Amino acid sequence: MHAFQKMAKPISILAVILLLLMSTLNQLATAAMVGTEKLLISDRNQETRSYLQQMMSRKEIQEALVACGIDLQEAKIRIDSLTDSEIEQILEKINDLPAGGGIDAAFVLIVVGVIVVLFIIIEYTSAVPMFSWFQSEK
Repeated sequence: MHAFQKMAKPISILAVILLLLMSTLNQLATAAMVGTEKLLISDRNQETRSYLQQMMSRKEIQEALVACGIDLQEAKIRIDSLTDSEIEQILEKINDLPAGGGIDAAFVLIVVGVIVVLFIIIEYTSAVPMFSWFQSEK
């Protein structure tokens, strides 16, 4: 019995130390609700990053960056290292830009054509001639 008590004391001390270590090293897991807005923002930021990477692959964007003296690989690395708030700012600026970028030539031709047709209609229907060279000899 004396031998059992000699072995039991170090084993019980070791067991107590292990139990104390296990209870202090375990951290409680905290769970919280993840809001839809937070998920949407991270998803939108990921889409914006991929959109910016797609823009970087366009030839005219690459030419503009090279003309400004920006290395293409460095620009791609910088896009990947942007924070979520910086991505949000870029997304807001992109959304504020006008769609289409410029006036289309077909639109200009249509507007000019409509104006010419209106002038011809006004010329024939009005009593006062607008274009003397357009009047027929009477």
